[in-house]
Amino acid sequence: MNKNNIFQKIINNEIIAYKIAENSDHLAFLDIYPLKIGHTLIIPKKSNTDKIFSLSEKEFISIMSFTRKVAVGIEKIIPCNRVGIFVLGFEIPHVHIHLIPMDRESDGNFSKKRMVLSSNNLQNLSYKIKKSIQGLEHR
Repeated sequence: MNKNNIFQKIINNEIIAYKIAENSDHLAFLDIYPLKIGHTLIIPKKSNTDKIFSLSEKEFISIMSFTRKVAVGIEKIIPCNRVGIFVLGFEIPHVHIHLIPMDRESDGNFSKKRMVLSSNNLQNLSYKIKKSIQGLEHR
């Protein structure tokens, strides 16, 4: 496993990321080239695999629980029919989950051209989603 991949650099704060949720085991941040506004990536902070089903059962349940919390927060901020969940893992050798606000199935087409958002837009969006997730934790 390459410990120098982009996700490891984000975990180590060597690269700026627009973080929306974090705990001791997981990190959620906005994709800087999203398929749709609000496209978020979820990663485990410690991963020695790029295959989600190679995680232990405990690790798998933990990342899915964290992912659910993030998806509920995204739905509160981004108007959409649902938040889609995708686990592909071909781009970067590190377990990662894509959460994409969707109105139709074609919104999850990874072969289409991705958006480019300004740093300011990403920062504002990450702030709104982060606040939404924090609001869920205080209920």
